[in-house]
Amino acid sequence: MDRHGEETWVPVGRVGRPFGLKGEVVIHYTGDTSARFHPGEKVQVVTPHGRVPATIVRARALSKKFVVVFAGRESIEAVKEWVNCPLEVRARDLPPLEEGRYYHFQLIGLKVYAADGRFIGLLEEVWTTGGNDVYCVRHDGREVLVPAIEDAIVGIDLEQGTMNLKNLEGMIEP
Repeated sequence: MDRHGEETWVPVGRVGRPFGLKGEVVIHYTGDTSARFHPGEKVQVVTPHGRVPATIVRARALSKKFVVVFAGRESIEAVKEWVNCPLEVRARDLPPLEEGRYYHFQLIGLKVYAADGRFIGLLEEVWTTGGNDVYCVRHDGREVLVPAIEDAIVGIDLEQGTMNLKNLEGMIEP
């Protein structure tokens, strides 16, 4: 639940173009959520008319994407209306990560502080790159890019909503 007592929904991907004529669609997944796209997994398709529950019946990996078939949607006509619709799951349904690892949605909105205690800004975006993620922190029109590596971060406290950075010369201007 979020702080307003509402269910927290987490984006895990987006329905792409149909793949063939038998209801297969390309799924573009986000962040650490590729484990969600296997037979039996349940997702919510966010359509213009609301959330629609969907169960994956077949799935296969395809170069940083998945090709899936949803139960009851085994034709191209049945999946066309879902093209470009986001896919979400309940936060509580995500598997726990090992200690020190976080889902992107858990990090968005953290207050970020420099080693000397100065407020740097809010973590607004997580960029997935080839080597490591990069945290985009913004405040008062200023943007700081923080590599998501142990050498840059002292600690993350989700309960307090904070991230504390190490003293990295040149990363943060005084």
